[in-house]
Amino acid sequence: KERNNFKKLEKIIHPLVRKKMKIFLKKKKRILILEIPLLIENKLMKYFDVIIFIGASKKKRMQRYISNKGTKNTFKLLENRQLKPNKKVIYANHVVNNIYSLKKLRESAKMIVKNYE
Repeated sequence: KERNNFKKLEKIIHPLVRKKMKIFLKKKKRILILEIPLLIENKLMKYFDVIIFIGASKKKRMQRYISNKGTKNTFKLLENRQLKPNKKVIYANHVVNNIYSLKKLRESAKMIVKNYE
């Protein structure tokens, strides 16, 4: 039942998000950064010059999700909607292992962005 609810929700939300994304990408900026969990699954790679995959172990992601008031069951449903990380990294220009703090993640992101400034 929950899986069907996710599919219904995606059919409503994804077209709206895609429309907003296309508008956002028309901005006249040198560097635009978007966070798109289902980028590969929805075949959106063609819209981007650079793809950065930010990953963590399944255990770490679940811990973070639950600490943000998510449930283990919902995490599993969301996890099953996504490709496995080893399939996603194939499309990435950069890979960041997000097992540390948010501060470390920001530092890694800044180092990558500097390559394109």
